[in-house]
Amino acid sequence: MELNDNVLINVVDHTNQVVASSYIYFNSNTATNNPSETRDEYRLYITNEINTNRDLFKPDDIITFTKYKIEDEIYYKLTLFTAHENNAQYKLLKGALKEKQSGVRAVNHLLAEIDTFEFLRCDIEVSDEKTIFPAQTIDKMIENQTDIFNDLEKVAKEDKEVPEDETGLIKSNNFRDIVLFAYMGKCAITGKSITYSSLSNLEAAHIMPQAHNGPDAIPNGMALSRDLHWAFDKGFFTIENISDSYIVQVHDNVKENEVMKEIAGQKIFTPSDPRFRLHINALNYHKEHIYGTFKQIRSKP
Repeated sequence: MELNDNVLINVVDHTNQVVASSYIYFNSNTATNNPSETRDEYRLYITNEINTNRDLFKPDDIITFTKYKIEDEIYYKLTLFTAHENNAQYKLLKGALKEKQSGVRAVNHLLAEIDTFEFLRCDIEVSDEKTIFPAQTIDKMIENQTDIFNDLEKVAKEDKEVPEDETGLIKSNNFRDIVLFAYMGKCAITGKSITYSSLSNLEAAHIMPQAHNGPDAIPNGMALSRDLHWAFDKGFFTIENISDSYIVQVHDNVKENEVMKEIAGQKIFTPSDPRFRLHINALNYHKEHIYGTFKQIRSKP
């Protein structure tokens, strides 16, 4: 089981801006001061971009997140019901929470079908602007991905359950967005991109492939144009860390290719935040298992 698994979810706030927020399942045995204790709790971190002055939410207020799927993207519309208003909708939600209580343990959340609370159903407008990635979200994500690169060979051999809901889709979409954010919306090799409105030729390439359980973590991602992403996944070239510079190494079998000639030996763009830079263990994994294979990535080693 993955410890303190972290997922980014797109929260649509009260101003209709989309803010990537960390949703974390805390289950690590060392998550508390007592190593013998365990945790079993879920937390969603509401960032300063949503609660700017830290005064938006008051005790006994109720927050709902209504799930929407728009063009294969998952969004959660945030709605606030205040204890101060104490209207019919607030009372209905409060009553549902009370019914959920078991024994003396207080229940402060529940999962329900939209039909149960029809007043939560509404049309939403998602801003055309890019998703906001707050510093808080990035810090929390990095914090909970500290150890995932320790033993990638072991990670690749693990059998992971395929989620029944859209959790994987959420992770994948946010991985792309945050990697492109880290690389400033430009290809790491060419330094260019083709964009128009929401269209772009950029993709987020996994260094250690998803098919090998490669993590959706920024140090395992690089922004590449579609053709170079395809070539990277097939092992036409890899990236080597040489004296803290990231250099393109083209395989001998394709070094005469015109495109490969242009990028061979080239130094790629390095994100200014060192936490975003490609992890040496992920690069080593790609070089050992993908580089020079010239085949579709389908299975684990």
